[in-house]
Amino acid sequence: MEENRGSSIMGWFRQRFGKQRNESDQSKASTCSQKCSSGPSNTTSISSSSSKPSTTAKPSASEKPLPSVLFSSSRSSRRYDVCLCHTEKDVDLAQSLACFLEDPCKGLRCFLRDRDCPLGGAVSSEILQAVRDSHCWVLLLTPHFLKDEWCLYQMHQVLSEGPMSQRIIPAVMNMPRSQIPLELRFLYTVDLNANTEFGYSQVYETVLQYLKDMCEKEKSSNESQSHS
Repeated sequence: MEENRGSSIMGWFRQRFGKQRNESDQSKASTCSQKCSSGPSNTTSISSSSSKPSTTAKPSASEKPLPSVLFSSSRSSRRYDVCLCHTEKDVDLAQSLACFLEDPCKGLRCFLRDRDCPLGGAVSSEILQAVRDSHCWVLLLTPHFLKDEWCLYQMHQVLSEGPMSQRIIPAVMNMPRSQIPLELRFLYTVDLNANTEFGYSQVYETVLQYLKDMCEKEKSSNESQSHS
């Protein structure tokens, strides 16, 4: 009789406290599930609010309009704005400068021999054609330039096409002024040694100024002809 009463009491304790434990475990599980479900929604709201553009943000350089001279008819009279004269050993430098000038916020058109010369064409005729198809010429003067026969050929073609003009832009890298060819010493040069990107900017501004001057001369010429 006492054994039955003891087992009955123990069964009551198990039932009572087992029920409380289950309710506690369910409550914890419910709380955890709420935290997990609320976590991503909070993250989403934070990221969505931070991704909204600020009304006070300044426009990037790429959003600035291109100079009007780049849309002129006189500029389109030639295929390229700049012909880059360089050696094979300085191809990385030439490509770097071309990328800078051809950036969408700059908008210039460059000639690179390895990229733009058609396969099977004669080197001499293609170089001459590129010189004639370009408004300005950048001579990348390096120690390698002076040893390259095709570079010297291109330099003399440039000098014959536009002597004493702002169309010739010598850009010096890793070479003292004393080694610059005598034919180019009467011209101002761009120094790429101290600050390469600043030198690139000088090249860009020089080409842009030449295009502006060319447009102004053409405009004045047209006006004088119309008045006459």
